[in-house]
Amino acid sequence: MSNQFVPRDWQARFVREYQANPQKNTLLEGCTAAGKTGGALHTFVSLRSTLDWKFIVVVTPSEHLRKQYAQDAHRLFDLNLYYSGTDPRLKGLPSPEDLLKQKYQGLVVSYQYLTKGQNAQNLADALGKSLAGKVFVILDEVHHASDKLSFGQACETAFRDDLVAHRLMTSGTPFRSDNNRILGNWLTYDQIDNNTYECRPDFRYTLADALQDKIIPPFAFITLEGEFKYIRNQATYEGRTFTNATNEQQLRDALNTAIFTNGNWVKEAISWAHDRMKRDRMKGLHECATYVRVSSIPAARDMKNRIKTLTGEDALVVVSREDDDPNSSTNFRSKEDSSQLIETFAAETGPTARSWIIGVNMLGEGVSINRLKYRIHATNICAPLSFMQDLGRLLRLFPSQDSPEPVETLIPAHPTLIELAKDVLDEVAHVINEPEPIDDNNEGDNIGEPEESDGTDENGEPDTPSTTNFIPIASTGERGAQIVDGDEIAPEYAKVAEWVIDNFLKEWPKTPAHLAQKFMNEPNFFELFYPKYQEAVNSETSINSINNEPIPDGFPSEYAIWLPDEKKKYASKQVHTKVNRLVFLLYPNADEKERKEHIKKVYTIAKQRNGITTQQRFIGYQGWEKIYSWLLDRIAHAQDLKGTEDL
Repeated sequence: MSNQFVPRDWQARFVREYQANPQKNTLLEGCTAAGKTGGALHTFVSLRSTLDWKFIVVVTPSEHLRKQYAQDAHRLFDLNLYYSGTDPRLKGLPSPEDLLKQKYQGLVVSYQYLTKGQNAQNLADALGKSLAGKVFVILDEVHHASDKLSFGQACETAFRDDLVAHRLMTSGTPFRSDNNRILGNWLTYDQIDNNTYECRPDFRYTLADALQDKIIPPFAFITLEGEFKYIRNQATYEGRTFTNATNEQQLRDALNTAIFTNGNWVKEAISWAHDRMKRDRMKGLHECATYVRVSSIPAARDMKNRIKTLTGEDALVVVSREDDDPNSSTNFRSKEDSSQLIETFAAETGPTARSWIIGVNMLGEGVSINRLKYRIHATNICAPLSFMQDLGRLLRLFPSQDSPEPVETLIPAHPTLIELAKDVLDEVAHVINEPEPIDDNNEGDNIGEPEESDGTDENGEPDTPSTTNFIPIASTGERGAQIVDGDEIAPEYAKVAEWVIDNFLKEWPKTPAHLAQKFMNEPNFFELFYPKYQEAVNSETSINSINNEPIPDGFPSEYAIWLPDEKKKYASKQVHTKVNRLVFLLYPNADEKERKEHIKKVYTIAKQRNGITTQQRFIGYQGWEKIYSWLLDRIAHAQDLKGTEDL
C-alpha cells in the first residue's frame, strides 16, 4: 500500500466492518467529499489477499471521472487501473489477462460504455475466462443504475454472480428522481408501508458526520432576493418577486428572470463573489475561485462576457456535450477536452490562477477542484439531486491550508432552493412505491445526456424555451437571509456579521452566516456590535454620481457609463436579436429565404415608426434604444398581430 494514504477514521471503520461481514453486495453511502474513492480502494487494497481478489473493475457515471478515478488509484495506492484513453489505438478493451501481464490491477469503465453494443457481454466473457469469482467490482455513484433501465441492465450483464466475488456500491446521494429501484436485485429495500419500500445502506457517513470530523469545510448559503420585470404572453409583469408569486408559473418566470444574464440580479451575484475573492486574496488565498452553474451554452457564453465586463477577468467554460466552445471561436469536439480543461484549472496556483469557472452540466458529482470557495446558482434547476451534487463541488479542503476554509453558495431566494439549503444536513432516503408505472424510456437522471435535452429542467420546469412567449426584461438583486446548519438567519443579523468581519474579526474562521447565527442565538453578543454598525451606516454618504439618463429595460446597469460608441454597438445588437424574435413569433413556419425578407421588412417598419428615414445612414445609440423599446412592445402583443402589415 502507498505510504501516501492514511485512512480516515470512518474509512478504517468501514474496512473493519466489511471484513467482519463480507457480503456479496454492499452499499456505502458517503456524503460528498467524504472520501468514497479512497474508502472503496482502501477496501480493495486491504482485503484483496484475504478474500482472494485478483482483479478490480470500477464503473463511473461520466467519462471525466474514469480518468480521475484511475489517477486517484495510482496517486493514493500505487494501483495501475486501465481506463479507455490510456491507449487510443485500441478499439476495444484489452483482456484482463493482458492487463495483469502489463502490471495493471484492474480497469475503469463508465456506465455509458457498458450500454453500448455488446460491451457488457464482452466484458463478462473476458472476466469469465480466468477470473470468475475473483473480481472485486466498485459501482461508483450507483444511484444512476436501475435494473429496469439500461445502465443497471448492463451492470447485471457484465457482473453476474458467478463472475464477481463482491460488489461494493457507493453513492453520496442514494436516491433517484424516478420511481425505480437502484439495482433492486443487489441492494436492500425494507418495506415501510403497503407497497412502499426504502433503500437501506449497509454503511452511512453523513454531511453532519463530516462536518464534525472536519473532513469538509464549514459552509453556508446566501439568498439573493429581487424584483423582476418580464413579458409573459401579452402581459408585462413588474415588481414580481419570489414571495408574491401566486403559482408555479410565476415562480418559474421570476427564477428565469433572475438568472437572465443582463439583469442586475446576476450583476449583484457576480459582484458578491468578486468581493469575496478579493478579500481572500488579501489573506493570501490567491488561487481561490468561483463556480457559476448555468443551464445552457448560450447562457454560459453570456455569463462569461458579463463577468469580463464587470470584473475584467476571463472565465473558463466547460461543457459536457459537443457544441461550440464558449471559450473561443473554434468548435468544441471532445469530452476529453473538457476533462483536460478542468484538470488544468484545478492545478493552477498563485496570483495567476483563474478565478472563474462556468459549468454547463459538466462539473457534476465526483469532480474535484479543491480551490473552489464560492458558487453561484444561476440555473433554473431546482432538483434535490442536482442541488446536492453542485454543493459537493465546494466541499473539498482548500489546498495548502492547515484548517478548512469556509465556503459559500449564493442561491436565488426561490422557496424550493431555500428549503433544499435548509435540509442539506438531513438524511434523504430512497423511497419507492412499487405500483406506480415505470417509464422504460427514461434513464433516471439522464447522466451523460444534454442538460436540456427535452427543454425542461430536472423538475420538469421549462428553461425559457424560444417557442414560449416569455421575455425576461429586468431584475434587481438584494441579499436576503443566510442559511447555515438548517437555520435561516434574518438579513439584519447577516448584514451586521458582514460588517463586523470586514472591520473587526478579519480572521473569523467560518462564514459570515456562522457569525450571524451566533448573533441570533446570543443577543448580548449582538448588542456589542449593533450600535456601532448603525452609527457607521448612518454616517455613510454615497460618492457615486447619479446618472439621470434612463436605461432601457433588459440592458445591464453598467450600460449607463459606457461611451456612446459602446452603447450604439450594444443597442443595435439587441435590436437585431429582438427583430429575429419578432419575425419568429409572426412567421414560425417561414423558410430561410422568407425569414430574411421578413427581417428586412421589420427593420424598415421599425425605423419608420420611430422617426428614422430610410435615407438616414447613421443611427446613434438613442435611436437604437427607441427601436428596441418599440420592438419589445410589438413582441408582447405578437399574438394579436397577423403579420408585418399590422406593425
